[in-house]
Amino acid sequence: MTSSTTPDTAASNDGTAAETAIEIPAYVTMITPAEKKPIDTLAEYAFALLAENYDLPSPVYFSVSHAGQEVSLQFGDTADSFRALAQWAERFGGTVTGCPTTHDDGRQSVHCEVKFTDNGVKVEAYAFISANRAASATT
Repeated sequence: MTSSTTPDTAASNDGTAAETAIEIPAYVTMITPAEKKPIDTLAEYAFALLAENYDLPSPVYFSVSHAGQEVSLQFGDTADSFRALAQWAERFGGTVTGCPTTHDDGRQSVHCEVKFTDNGVKVEAYAFISANRAASATT
């Protein structure tokens, strides 16, 4: 295997730029980071994502983040949200994960989420499902 060298510019102690080389093994595929999308483009993407996937359960809330370059889909505090997240995961190739959490008032819940990338946009679908509601989930 061969390796390549790429220049890396870092600030030196006197504030000027100093160029150093990084040895990159041949098995590392170098990619160019995507340019940040404007907020209106992310909003259009979110609209299209929901419209084109009308057959999937709809979130109760969604948001777009220019800083994070992502779309968030929030599902309700119901047992149905387990299945809703699974359907989004099946469609876009994600994995539903869950983590127990406790609300400030002491109520127990599960934070479930699925993350995937679609058309270069990070998407996070999630729900906080309270214990009393989760108990009624069947699958």
